[in-house]
Amino acid sequence: MILSKINKKPCICASIGSIETSKVISAVEYAINNNYSCVEIRFDLLNDFNEELLFNKYLKEIISYCEKFNFPIIATKRNIYKDANNIENKSDIKSDIIIDKLSFLKKLIDNGIKTVDIEQDTTDKYLIADFIEFAHSKNSEVILSVHDFNSFIDLEKAMQFYIEASYLKADFFKMAAIITSKQESLDILSICDKINEIRNSDIENYPEFIIFGMGDKGKLTRVLSLNYGSFLAYCSADNGLSTAPGQLNINLFNKVYNSCNLIF
Repeated sequence: MILSKINKKPCICASIGSIETSKVISAVEYAINNNYSCVEIRFDLLNDFNEELLFNKYLKEIISYCEKFNFPIIATKRNIYKDANNIENKSDIKSDIIIDKLSFLKKLIDNGIKTVDIEQDTTDKYLIADFIEFAHSKNSEVILSVHDFNSFIDLEKAMQFYIEASYLKADFFKMAAIITSKQESLDILSICDKINEIRNSDIENYPEFIIFGMGDKGKLTRVLSLNYGSFLAYCSADNGLSTAPGQLNINLFNKVYNSCNLIF
């Protein structure tokens, strides 16, 4: 099942990391049994990641298990994007590292993964366009993502990224920025609202979006963004270890979500 076919609300993704590859299926089982909508496998955060072992032993079993329950997988490998925020010129990131990562994600698609997430702001546009064309030829979807762990992303920049993602024919646009104040929490929800207006004006040509704030002060935006058009929210998986700052566990998320929907 591809991600865009999910129609369950709220759409909650279990982000899996900080475990051994052999335990991924157990984490997926937990997600299915606890009413998550899909899983994200953070291959860069698996404790024992080994590409050869993954493709020779584990991947087919993981995909088959998820297919049995019609349960979407988002695959990503973000082993460079945190460092990218500290590089003055992001084009300095070695292209061979990026190409190697894209090759890995293409191999995942060739083996049956239907949704992958790649970084929009640290990848050359021609590589993105080539990758999306490849994914679509295999009936897979692409999330173009932007993360900033050091500062807020304002409306103008967010709009630029979103329009660019649309131009590149992404299926989803994802943006996450660190939140340091109440005002920034309000601002990121306002960005959700503005982008939702754009998408609703031409749904055929603008991608779904996933936008939220990170950090302790961004926790509430992970919930409220769903009310402003954001497609899904990320929660920690069964080991309770978050894969990003401010990520909630499923029980707390649902409590907050249900409380908020008494108001909205």
